[in-house]
Amino acid sequence: MVKNFSFGNQHLFLKTERNEIMFADLSGKVALVTGGGQGLGLGIVMKLAGQGADIAIADLNHENAVEAAKRVSALGRKAYTAGMDVADKDSVIQAVEKLTEESGGINILVNNAGVAGAPGSTGTGFRDVDWEFTWQINVKGLSDVTEAVLPQMRARRSGKIINISSVAAKAAKYQTAYYATTKMAVVAYTQALAREFALENINVNAVAPGRIWTQFHQDWMKEREALGDEAVVGQDKYEVFMGALKEVIPMGRPQTPEDIGALVTFLASDEARNITGQTIQCDGGQVMQ
Repeated sequence: MVKNFSFGNQHLFLKTERNEIMFADLSGKVALVTGGGQGLGLGIVMKLAGQGADIAIADLNHENAVEAAKRVSALGRKAYTAGMDVADKDSVIQAVEKLTEESGGINILVNNAGVAGAPGSTGTGFRDVDWEFTWQINVKGLSDVTEAVLPQMRARRSGKIINISSVAAKAAKYQTAYYATTKMAVVAYTQALAREFALENINVNAVAPGRIWTQFHQDWMKEREALGDEAVVGQDKYEVFMGALKEVIPMGRPQTPEDIGALVTFLASDEARNITGQTIQCDGGQVMQ
């Protein structure tokens, strides 16, 4: 069976076959995905579940998490949900405690929740609110979730942490300063954490997605239009997206949540047991280094 989820003009097909080929057996594992209720997070959730993991879905919008959980359950996997605001440390701690108690323990953490700027962002990179809001979620929030989950991984002396960075970390010329800075901070945090906990058999890696047409990107387009950006006002947003993409991506096509999910799933598996401290790009060749 194949589910068809629509994101604007682009349709995202997520494989949901019960007999999907197991390239990274995650049976018996519980994966916590932040921001797992839609878009990129949903693609990651479905790929992890397709490879046998039970899923703990944390999302600011709990209704989205519940809907995602239904799709996970349809694969025969267990699903747990919690509302989580990664910008609120108390919310993070409470959600992690709830999900840990219900699932029996978290083996895999995917720090996916993130933002491109504060609501109504001008995109200039000069507003304090953009720097503070984006840093709080993309870096401090990611760190708070990690610190809430780490004790149980350390107690077991095993675990997989995958942080979602961005191609913007190495291709900042295409992004605002505050967003690119936070995503490079994720890379540095990943490396530091990987070294600190290597001898405890905890792998920490990052994935840097390229251009993905999800609600995240569509909302950014709407903000640009509201601010009078001539490149998008009155234009078909998906065509604008594709036009910009073809200028910078050698393969000439966007990435999908399922692409990112497949890479995350591999890094979460025992097949990647000797990979740690790395940031792996999935960007169609946009950045080759």
